[in-house]
Amino acid sequence: MQPHKKTQTNATGVESKTMPKDYVRSFRWFTVLICVAFGLLLTRFWHLQIVENEHYKQLAFNNFIKRRVVPAERGQILDIKLRPVATNHPSYDVTLTPAFFTNSKEPEESFNRRIESLASYLAMSPQERDKLAERVKKTKPADRFAPIPVKSGITRDQLAKVETNALDLHGVEIVATSRRYYPFNELGAHLIGYVNQINDTELQKLKVYGYRMGDVSGRMGIERTYEPILRGANGLSASVVNAQGIPQTDRESVALMRDWKDVAPISGKNIILTVDMDVQRILKDALRDYPSGAIVAVEPTTGKVLGMASAPSFNPNSWSGRLSRDEHLDADTNPYKPMLDKSLLSFFPGSIYKVITAAAALDTGLMLPQDTLTCPGYYEYGKQRRRFHCWKHSGHGAVSITEALASSCDVYFYKVGEKLGIDRLADYARMFGLGEKTGIGINNESAGTVPTREWHNKRSKEGFQGGFTLSTSIGQGDVKVTPLQMAMLYATIANGGTLYYPQIIDRIETADGHTIFSYPSRVHAQLPFKKETLDTIKSGLDMVVNSEIGTAFAYRLSNLSVAGKTGSAQVISKRVSSAAVEFKYRDHAWFAAFAPIEDPKIAIAVFLEHGGSGSANAGPVAMEVLERYFREILPERTTP
Repeated sequence: MQPHKKTQTNATGVESKTMPKDYVRSFRWFTVLICVAFGLLLTRFWHLQIVENEHYKQLAFNNFIKRRVVPAERGQILDIKLRPVATNHPSYDVTLTPAFFTNSKEPEESFNRRIESLASYLAMSPQERDKLAERVKKTKPADRFAPIPVKSGITRDQLAKVETNALDLHGVEIVATSRRYYPFNELGAHLIGYVNQINDTELQKLKVYGYRMGDVSGRMGIERTYEPILRGANGLSASVVNAQGIPQTDRESVALMRDWKDVAPISGKNIILTVDMDVQRILKDALRDYPSGAIVAVEPTTGKVLGMASAPSFNPNSWSGRLSRDEHLDADTNPYKPMLDKSLLSFFPGSIYKVITAAAALDTGLMLPQDTLTCPGYYEYGKQRRRFHCWKHSGHGAVSITEALASSCDVYFYKVGEKLGIDRLADYARMFGLGEKTGIGINNESAGTVPTREWHNKRSKEGFQGGFTLSTSIGQGDVKVTPLQMAMLYATIANGGTLYYPQIIDRIETADGHTIFSYPSRVHAQLPFKKETLDTIKSGLDMVVNSEIGTAFAYRLSNLSVAGKTGSAQVISKRVSSAAVEFKYRDHAWFAAFAPIEDPKIAIAVFLEHGGSGSANAGPVAMEVLERYFREILPERTTP
């Protein structure tokens, strides 16, 4: 017989089974455990909130996690001999964090006293002091923990004063950093460029790229064009500080950092130039007697830039954050415009442009090398028989194209230019790369001007006039070129017709010297001329220097075969003695050349702004450059 099971009847009359005793016992134990756990948790909360409330409240109030940007080391710029031309020197900057320096409860008198003290220690001007005070006061709450740059590159004496008075200057920090330094000072300044701090307007645009207040940016030359490569990437570090900005190292404070790991900065890349600073020095020395001008030297067989100089120059060390008022005023008021890179600005070329007219005449078959034209000293043009004079008023007589180049006969090129027409002259100018930027990529390079019939119809008051063609044919009128364009043009003649892009960067390396990218020579165009065409032009340029009828014969070099062309470009309608007129009305002086003739190693263009005569002024400058290059530089470059 089975035992009778006890049942219960609910209110509806339905029977239900009784819960097992084991289940009830387990449920009770589970309830007890839950209650104990909650009890312990509540006890801990009570202990933290009541017993240790003041301790943690003070810890939270006093300590902050301060994040600091670690600036990346800017990449160096080096010349072809691996000498730094833009590098970094150790420096100390002063920053101020508003949240640590002051608060809303500090009396105005106390705040002003401490600002005055800081300004005194750092030798700040009243304007700089007031600007700093205003900036601290107006800092938005969200930005109060961001350091404000106060002064860069402080002296040892200033550093000592700030450190000595640190207890009264909470939030003021001395940051070890680096300052851009240019060992060669004014040498190659336009080419290399300089850096200085970005302003507030620039900061708003550059924030997205990681720039912050106090950062520097390239302002000219290589520094500006290659800013993204040179800049590198900043790192980030963090530390726990108290309300006065003083780092805390106790265990509880450090625990606030949790799993934070510092991010190391990545240094910028190094840039190695094709330029030789010894060549730069030669160019600078050659311009010593002329207040304004430029010289460009290139390698004809590669397009590599050997040197680019513009006068007057400036000191990039001064412009990189330490410019005095006097230096700034001098740059602004200097009539010779030291901040303009004249090697890349366009000017009237004068007779060095005649090679364009000569190439067009020979290539089209309009003139043969042996053909001659007569120069009586002038050319009468049009129905009104307007006279266009030759620079030699007595005339050159019957001259061939090589003799016309050698003696720079204007009448020969007037006659040839008239037959060719201005548009065909423009076509040949463009073949040689004129009328467009060379692509060097620095300093707002000018494209120059290659006038056409259409160009004059749009810009000249009475539209195109036939006489414009005659002026263009001798490099006058509205045609304009840059010294760099002319150096590349004469390099093209020298090498037999290959127009290169100018190359100024040899390679890019990491900070530890590993090559990332080497720049190859790039061909812009292969000119479609017969060999005889360029050979005839070369012969004429040879005669310029080495024939008794040549305009540069007096300055020839006994130990070097040079081919070139002189040019004197008028800037007013009448040619006058340079000594008789104000500087800005004097002729520009040009000389473009290459050497040696049989195996060209260098091509140069010398431009002397309002410098006088191409033969008497620019010619000797060019010969000095060439003579020193082959005596001082080339032997060193060719030594194994």
